[in-house]
Amino acid sequence: MDVLAENDSVVSIMMREAMDAVNDGIVIVDKTSRILYINRAYTKILSVSKDKVLHKQVKVIEPGALILQVLQNRQPILNQLVEVKTRGKKIKVNITPIMKGKSLIGAVSVFNDITELFRSQEELEKAQRLNQSIFKAAASGEHNLHAEFSHIIGQSPNFLRCLRLAELVAPTDATVLIEGESGAGKEVFVNAILSISGKRKQPYVNLNCSAIPESLMESELFGYTSGSFTGAVKGGKIGKFEQADGGTIFLDEIGEMPLFMQSKLLRVLQSGEIQKIGSQVVQKADVRVIAATNRDLKQMVREGKFRDDLYFRLNTFKITIPPLRERGEDVLLLAEFFLEKYVQKYGKKVTISPEVKQYFLTFPWKGNVRQLQSCMEYAVIVCNEGIIQIEHLPEDLQHTELTAVGPAFGMDEIESNHDYSLKSGVQMIEKKRIQQAVAEANGNKTKAMKVLGISRRTFYKKWKQYGLDEEK
Repeated sequence: MDVLAENDSVVSIMMREAMDAVNDGIVIVDKTSRILYINRAYTKILSVSKDKVLHKQVKVIEPGALILQVLQNRQPILNQLVEVKTRGKKIKVNITPIMKGKSLIGAVSVFNDITELFRSQEELEKAQRLNQSIFKAAASGEHNLHAEFSHIIGQSPNFLRCLRLAELVAPTDATVLIEGESGAGKEVFVNAILSISGKRKQPYVNLNCSAIPESLMESELFGYTSGSFTGAVKGGKIGKFEQADGGTIFLDEIGEMPLFMQSKLLRVLQSGEIQKIGSQVVQKADVRVIAATNRDLKQMVREGKFRDDLYFRLNTFKITIPPLRERGEDVLLLAEFFLEKYVQKYGKKVTISPEVKQYFLTFPWKGNVRQLQSCMEYAVIVCNEGIIQIEHLPEDLQHTELTAVGPAFGMDEIESNHDYSLKSGVQMIEKKRIQQAVAEANGNKTKAMKVLGISRRTFYKKWKQYGLDEEK
């Protein structure tokens, strides 16, 4: 008997340990509703200590509890959504009567916390409703852009649509994901959104995820307490989210964020809670997140390099900025803008030749607006003849694959030339234009120079370069 009693004791201990190990809350009551047992998850979910409820009558401490119905009706209640208003929790419960033969001896309730899931679903539905209204307004194009957006240069329909989307989402607290190639202007959009955001007067924190070593990412975002690890600064450190509390955080290059940090970021987005390294305290942080990336996050999800739940969370409102090569004549508007900027900066008076404009329209601009800007600054600096020609552009712009400029001249000429560099294509255009100008001027080279808008020196340099002096 002693052995059996000992075995029963061991089994009882194991059962208690097992119930304490699960994440669902468990409470067992007798037929009078007296609480006989609660597990660890119960105390954690409802934020209550055992001594506050153990051996108390449920009908006294919570008169409307569903478990009382089960004791009365002897019928189980399954998958019931319950709101615990005193704790601000939403839980899903399964309550089953405990019978011995035909006699009721008690009941057991097993529940899990779905507060964050419920909140996420509400936020997702809200974001989807917002998306529908914003996309509808953006598609209509019936309103003028706000001043903070109207100064952004671009008139192509796909770019204007992005501006309208950004303008409409800016005053909200919605999380925004901005996608686009490097140099496409993502930060310009972020600054414009911030300028009319409801949090524009609150803190703003900018973090480039690609610039932070993986080992320091968590401490940068969430901070740490004093002595939490070797080398920790005395007094601890405030993380970026805590700095941005009440305001906005911009996470640039979010595609570079390590997987282990993505789960922690997801928690912040879902619950608005942060926890410093080395601390047991969970803090609330009211922060709007704007993220940007030049990578294909959807493809990264398929490759297992980016969490799908975080992607879907960020993807509730996405703005994809088109690359410069897909924006048509926006490239010329931007070129003129940068020209004006740098002629003032360097005290010069220059214009852009028709050949360069045609060249710009057919160039691939892999570096997007940033590349065009640096190109124009370089050209203004080196041009001393009043008109920017191909020769004044950076060397790397003159050695690019010809596929980008095929429409600028006949494909039969390309095939016969057999030189597929962009520079050779531009030279063919120049030679043809010079020949045409001289022919239209009836052989008067001085008149042709004026038509072409180039100096005598440049004219004869190209005349000789293209072998026109040898032609009869």
